[in-house]
Amino acid sequence: MHIKVIPKWGFENENGQSLHDNLLPLLDGINRTGRLTQAAKGVGVSYRHAWNLLRDSEAFFGSPLVILEKGRGATLLPLGIKLLRSNQRIEARLHPEAESLSSELNVELQNILASDEPVVRIFASHGYAVAAMTEFTRYSQFEMHYHAPEHALIALNEGRCRIAGFHQAINLEIPDQKTRYRELLDPSRFGIIRFIRRQQGLIFAENNPFNINKISDLSKVGLRLINRQDTSGTRVLLEQLLKDKHIDSSKIDGYNDQEFTHSAVAAHIASGMADVGFGVEAAARRFNLGFAPIVKEYYLWAYPLVAEQDKDIQAFISTLADTEFQTIVNKLPGYQCDRSGEVVSTDSLV
Repeated sequence: MHIKVIPKWGFENENGQSLHDNLLPLLDGINRTGRLTQAAKGVGVSYRHAWNLLRDSEAFFGSPLVILEKGRGATLLPLGIKLLRSNQRIEARLHPEAESLSSELNVELQNILASDEPVVRIFASHGYAVAAMTEFTRYSQFEMHYHAPEHALIALNEGRCRIAGFHQAINLEIPDQKTRYRELLDPSRFGIIRFIRRQQGLIFAENNPFNINKISDLSKVGLRLINRQDTSGTRVLLEQLLKDKHIDSSKIDGYNDQEFTHSAVAAHIASGMADVGFGVEAAARRFNLGFAPIVKEYYLWAYPLVAEQDKDIQAFISTLADTEFQTIVNKLPGYQCDRSGEVVSTDSLV
């Protein structure tokens, strides 16, 4: 048994009246298909029920969410688009917390059921391939805690986790990060398990109104950035790219505005609250946004050498090396398994 926590939000007015949970999935279906019939089918309700839901929502908000035209299908109106985009932003923000809670509940469940399936305690930054890994539970259960790379490596050194995730840019020198990694990854204590390469770049509206294609474009007048939090590996990467181009980050509008995941950055842009962000390609594709590739990076795992043959570490390596799991990861836009599951020395990469 595997428990998955799915956060939801809804609508209730001052009179205690509420709308059905199916409203937001229905709006999403209309946005994707342009047909109420198909959207209703996707949600699992009848056309009549879907039509009534839209009628009730119009009365609830005092404004229509969708326009239905004979022969032309269904189209979201501004209020419907706003609600859908707000839902995407909320889901993107809550997803890491929901995943962490899911992993904790599953571990507790396995303990109650006296399962002998190993539990792997991991500190790592959130990402699409990591999320896929937590869903792939053939060899072990994952107790996942999301932290920035440096914080994850500190936890590993202090014995608060068994495995820590961190990133390393390819063909880009980040001196401060390299120094810190060397301090935290003593070759006599820790080894590295290879995982993936992923594409990082600029995320922007699909029609690219600002003609964005390179880092220097971030300095364009009128461009609004949504950034990652200042402890994240992606923020460190962006800061180095700006430094190499001699761009003053203080002059970039929105540089101090931040979100905590790649999905949240993309959702922020999709909602029209920002014009550009920096993150992984998969986030841009998920929200139908434009993307300009800038740099690739490794996502790697560090573990204590003394525990290499322990059941949980070996189960973790088996997951990464599983061809079915690798197929799942390789289908993610901008992701590619790179000798996934291979154990190497810290000297070879940091």
